[in-house]
Amino acid sequence: MKKLLFTLFVVGASVAGVGGCWWYQHSRRLTWTQVNGMIQGNFPHVPQLSVPALHAWLTDAHKPKPLLLDVRARIEYEVSHLHHARWINADESVAKAMAGVPHNQLIVAYCSVGYRSSAYCARLMKDGFTNVHDLKGSIFQWANAGLPVYRDGTLAHHVHPYNHRWGQLLKRSLWAFHPPTKKH
Repeated sequence: MKKLLFTLFVVGASVAGVGGCWWYQHSRRLTWTQVNGMIQGNFPHVPQLSVPALHAWLTDAHKPKPLLLDVRARIEYEVSHLHHARWINADESVAKAMAGVPHNQLIVAYCSVGYRSSAYCARLMKDGFTNVHDLKGSIFQWANAGLPVYRDGTLAHHVHPYNHRWGQLLKRSLWAFHPPTKKH
């Protein structure tokens, strides 16, 4: 009987430990330090451009404007995006998605936090694009800083949070999972 009770205790503790580890990992708040460290670790050769640097670049009339690439899912783009950003289907080949774009074009890619866009920048660089940057913190840090986002050429007030876990990095007041319906 003691052996059975001990076995049940060990099995129960193991299950609780595994469940506890899963719960702990999924309940912890994400931090920008963690996310940026993960991106830097996985994409060390992708140049990162800060939100203030991109904002200064876009507002300087003397600098050529970069091609802004939004590599998020289409529904995310439809909620809002950076002004004049081009949506890219990241599942397509780079050659198809970037047809007609010179390989020396100034490019800044972004997504929600910078992971998907860093991966896309790495693909661009592998395909010979030479002036590519990832927007560090991407649209979440852009919107969190109070900088404008757009939908259909009009100022918007929300950003798609990707999901509840990653949305922790976006101000809750900015969340919208769907674009507003158009009133006729």
